[in-house]
Amino acid sequence: MIRLTASNPASPGPRSILVVVGLLMAAVVLLGITGMVTSVVIAQISGGMAAAVNQSGTLRMQSYRIGMALAGDEGPLLERQAAVDGLAKEFEARLFSARLIDALPAVASDSVRLAYERVRWRWEHEMRRALAVFLAAADTIEAAPGGGAYLRQVDDFVADIHGLVRVLEERAERRIQLLRWMQSIALVLVVVVVSVTLVVVRRRVAAPLGALLDSADRVRCGDFSVRTPVTGNDELGRLGAAMNLMTDGLSRIYSELEQRVAKKTLDLARTNQSLDLLYRTSRALESGPVSEPVLRGVLDDVCRELSLERLALCLRDGFALAGVDCIATGDSPRPQGGCAAREDCALCRGPLPAEPIAGRSAKSGARDRSCQDFAVRDQAQHFGLLRATPDSDKGLQPWQMPLLEAVAGHAARALSLQARMNEGRRLVLHEERSILARELHDSLAQSLSYLKIQAARLDVALQGATSNSSTGKAGAADAAPILAELRTGINSAYRQLRELLTTFRLKMDGQGLGSALIATVREFGQRGHLDIALHDRLPAGVLSANEEVHVLQIVREALSNVVRHARATQCRVELVLQRALQGEQAHADAVVTITDDGRGFHPQPPGQGHYGMTIMHERAASLDGSIRIDSQPGCGTELRLSFRPRLGPTPTPTPEQKQNEQQSP
Repeated sequence: MIRLTASNPASPGPRSILVVVGLLMAAVVLLGITGMVTSVVIAQISGGMAAAVNQSGTLRMQSYRIGMALAGDEGPLLERQAAVDGLAKEFEARLFSARLIDALPAVASDSVRLAYERVRWRWEHEMRRALAVFLAAADTIEAAPGGGAYLRQVDDFVADIHGLVRVLEERAERRIQLLRWMQSIALVLVVVVVSVTLVVVRRRVAAPLGALLDSADRVRCGDFSVRTPVTGNDELGRLGAAMNLMTDGLSRIYSELEQRVAKKTLDLARTNQSLDLLYRTSRALESGPVSEPVLRGVLDDVCRELSLERLALCLRDGFALAGVDCIATGDSPRPQGGCAAREDCALCRGPLPAEPIAGRSAKSGARDRSCQDFAVRDQAQHFGLLRATPDSDKGLQPWQMPLLEAVAGHAARALSLQARMNEGRRLVLHEERSILARELHDSLAQSLSYLKIQAARLDVALQGATSNSSTGKAGAADAAPILAELRTGINSAYRQLRELLTTFRLKMDGQGLGSALIATVREFGQRGHLDIALHDRLPAGVLSANEEVHVLQIVREALSNVVRHARATQCRVELVLQRALQGEQAHADAVVTITDDGRGFHPQPPGQGHYGMTIMHERAASLDGSIRIDSQPGCGTELRLSFRPRLGPTPTPTPEQKQNEQQSP
């Protein structure tokens, strides 16, 4: 990459545009703030002046009101004195009010303060004394001198009040005039500063910026010979110098960019090719079981897309597909240099490489630079090697290496999935065989042992009957019940055999226990003309395959008893997960309930009575669970199976269950 370096320093110098414009803007802001602060101060000082003028004006009116009250001769003297006294007090309240006092300056020699003091002195020493004479008089004759004195002086007193008002008004007008002058001066200064700013911006910003834009437009059109005349120590000057330096390297940069674009285009095409190849590989490996034809098709596709001479996949012992352990492209089924079938094959039996390395010779293990080996592994499981032989001696291209690693990884995951599926099938088969062996041992084996014992007894009885003719009749009589027991045992064994055949002919149809229960309910409903309701609330995957078989057989045995013995019209089958507590730990129990409205019976302990009950208790015991039967003659029957599933989750308790747990000791 070409780096352009300007010779001028990057830090702004003393002629910086930002500094000049910033100072001018700061001056404008400072003038504005000064004008606003001055206005606020003058307005605050003059705030109470208007109120003081109004208050002074009311003093004049109040003086005349007192004079009118003194001049009037209507009414008793006491009422007139009371009215005059009230007006005098009101005058004093206005004269000494805070609205007027706060507007007075603190300087004693101030004209406003002198005018106010004159009014106050005349009121206290002249007007108030005259009113005092009037208020102290006992009759009209004594009151006349006081009233006359007040009326003679009221005009001069009002003139003094008028002088106070005039002084206050003049003071307010002077302050307003001062505010006008200061605002005008600030406005003129702002206009001057803004004008200077516009001139500076035009000369140092607009004109150079226009020249730079013109040069940029010409460069955009492909004219790399242009040089901007804007030079200097300010920002735009340094920008112009950088632009001149930039145009010198643009031609070289353009040529370099063209080469990069061509390279990126080629890389993008290869990436698309690789993604398409990986998609086809994944689809081929995941569309069905992994087999030798599938892997051969994948290898042929990869070899063709990457233009390789040969591509081989050697599988280790235990992972061969239908006896084929080495799969290669072309006509030869084995890769060049040996295969895993040979004991001395260093390619397949040696340690897998941690990263792609040069290929190894089959016998000596020496490096062969003409090919490359890739480990086929999934986590800690090693399946073999993928050997790629390029079409030339130059080896594989760098972009082909990760692609072949990805192909090896896809093959490893497909083989791992195939191995897990095979292992799962083997486990299911072993489990089914274990179930079959246990069922045969618990049912047919015991029945056959019982029949063997009865046959031995019968043989002894028959030998005794043939050896002694005198006791032949007694021996025949002893053989009769033995034959009856043999017949019963044979019938029981035959019935158990049919149950086993029914058990292992059951199909889950890939849908699990739910579909099998639906089929069972439909079967017994049609057989016994019953209305059987199924409520399956067990989550999917809670029960193992063995538990599903036992639950299904218990349900079938219970429904068989309902059909044959209960004489019921309705039946209900419910499967739920219930929260249970064992100490301080919570777990989930699977509960299966079969309820009918039949005739009922007296339950007997396990091992007595009906053989099907014994089988159900044995199945419940194999699940580490229990069966409880509640029934009374004429009241129907409820069979309840409960056990803890091995795969079951712990359910979240409901609010009711939480409350019950808190209330329980």
